[in-house]
Amino acid sequence: MTAEHSPAGLSALATRDQEAITRTLTSLLAGFRERDADKLTDVYSDDADWVNAFGSVKQGRQEILTYLRGLFADANFNAGTLKAPPQSSIRVLTDDVVIVSTHLLIEGQKLLDGGVIDERDNRSLHVLQRQGDGTWPVVSEIYMDANRGQSYAGHS
Repeated sequence: MTAEHSPAGLSALATRDQEAITRTLTSLLAGFRERDADKLTDVYSDDADWVNAFGSVKQGRQEILTYLRGLFADANFNAGTLKAPPQSSIRVLTDDVVIVSTHLLIEGQKLLDGGVIDERDNRSLHVLQRQGDGTWPVVSEIYMDANRGQSYAGHS
């Protein structure tokens, strides 16, 4: 997503809020795409919580950024490539809180044991909250991968 391709759903908010949210989301995607944690410095709030699809739990901007610096330097993580551009949708909960849902398909990410994840069907949920200074950082973020095994017959 780029600033000129703002996701739908923001039109209910003031222009300055739309622009601030777009800046946060653009920085988030650029940081991950370029494997550059420095681009994420203003993305997360000081007290943000973060959980990845492998169960790593981080608390606070500094802990999240430290983890991401290591992740972005990891050859196994970097072996994965996007199969298509991310698909995002935004839901405005209040004038101060929005939720962004993103779907990614990633192929070729390697595992520690030498294996490869053929395809990660990854979904993430990002909660952004307006701050007193007008910024909209991520205050909570969770990533999950679809489990292809089924334990319930009604699973879609």
